[in-house]
Amino acid sequence: MSSSAKNLRPGPAAGEPLDAIDERLLAALVADARISNKQLAELVGIAPSTALMRTRALSERGIIEGFEAKLNLSAIGRSVQALIAVRLRAHDREQIDRFTSRVPRLPAVLSTFHTSGSVDYLLHIAVATTEDLRDWVLDNLATDPVVGHTETTLVFDHIQGNHGPLPD
Repeated sequence: MSSSAKNLRPGPAAGEPLDAIDERLLAALVADARISNKQLAELVGIAPSTALMRTRALSERGIIEGFEAKLNLSAIGRSVQALIAVRLRAHDREQIDRFTSRVPRLPAVLSTFHTSGSVDYLLHIAVATTEDLRDWVLDNLATDPVVGHTETTLVFDHIQGNHGPLPD
């Protein structure tokens, strides 16, 4: 099969490992999700139609979950960030479902992690002031009968890690 015909394939099927072209596409999209398809194709060394087809296939396979805007929290008035460790009173399905159906959807919550160990959940939230943080914890966690204990840690700086494929 010629290399040009090989590049026209949509890439590996679901469940198959990524090939080198898919890895280069993902690395480029992680670096700049707003890159144009033409620029993406040039960067990876494939035709624009192939880049488009492979990017769509990566989305259909669930490898690319979406594209989102990253906001400067300080610029939108949410400069106080905190990590809140939450321990539930009991570990039954009803309480877990009640907590996970409500708390992760609250506007201040950036991320929710269901964890093992002494903490059941770790919440990453952003609010305007420390007073807002206190009120948020009181209004949304301390008064919730499902929540047994919380511990709040202020975030001084959030240093982003690698968001894409791990380097070799």
